[in-house]
Amino acid sequence: MDENLIPTLWDLFREYIPEKSREVAANQYVDFLATEFDVDVIEGFIGYDPHLDDAIKLLVDENKGYDDDEEDDDDYDYDED
Repeated sequence: MDENLIPTLWDLFREYIPEKSREVAANQYVDFLATEFDVDVIEGFIGYDPHLDDAIKLLVDENKGYDDDEEDDDDYDYDED
């Protein structure tokens, strides 16, 4: 999928999603996008739609937390002396 379609697809379906359900829909959409694109690409769409912004920020925060945990494991000395 071409990354330029990200906002186009959201716009296509957003009008059919009731306002009260858009947060959940945005989270599901961003979760799907995360299987297709790097987080940096998705993060580039912050500012397009408030519901997508929240979902993207959540994804970015989760990813940063994962990276931090991974770095902590690399620094840990597993030798048992």
